[in-house]
Amino acid sequence: MTRILAIASQKGGVGKTTTAVHLGAYLALAGQRTLLIDLDPQGNATSGLSVEPPVADPLGELWTGSADWSSLARPAPEVDRLQVLTSPSRARESFESFTLRSSRVTELRAQLLAGDWDFVVIDSPPTLGPLTSLALAWADGVIIPVQCEYFAMEGLTQMLETIGRANAGRAIPLEVTGILLTLFSESFELSVEVVEEVRKYFPDKALQTIIPRDIALAEAASHGTAASGYAPRSRGAWAYLNLAKEILAHDHA
Repeated sequence: MTRILAIASQKGGVGKTTTAVHLGAYLALAGQRTLLIDLDPQGNATSGLSVEPPVADPLGELWTGSADWSSLARPAPEVDRLQVLTSPSRARESFESFTLRSSRVTELRAQLLAGDWDFVVIDSPPTLGPLTSLALAWADGVIIPVQCEYFAMEGLTQMLETIGRANAGRAIPLEVTGILLTLFSESFELSVEVVEEVRKYFPDKALQTIIPRDIALAEAASHGTAASGYAPRSRGAWAYLNLAKEILAHDHA
């Protein structure tokens, strides 16, 4: 059974795309056939894995049925078993053109579930707009990256409210797979306080893995690859390796 996970946050700069790329990469390295769907019009997950952006519009082709998931998925050059559905800048317009065809959302989700992938990871935009709604509609679980900063709890509350609205009318509720604390620095007292607060108020949802601030993650992206290949011994790489292990353990619990 394919597992579909959305990486979602209404805030930018929280490590959302970094998480999508590295979770996808480490799941693939663990032997899981993985598809990374880049729903962010900025296309950073696409470029961060050195996948060439398409001339055509993949999302539009999916909506019209002129192509399917498998034919549109492109291999990540440096990560075996990882494929990417790229997202051009006009992805938002493609979706908005077909918002009335709600049955198509269900059809495409069913096709994903019947596909050849063990995991599908969806990178959504840093907004609560239509593409994030689409990501949540396709997913069965969501990981919420939360930066260890002052307004972390406020942003987390808004995201949880959005998930609650997304569950209206769903036969099987969208699961909060986990709250992922990111950009942690042990030298900042505020970072430690945010970790304590999130784990206090959401003890069952806060993931054990914490993603540290690590320049190696940004450097890997600039080289068009995941840290697993660029700096496998870095703190950031080890953290995302542990995240993949935690997700796999959760999936088999």
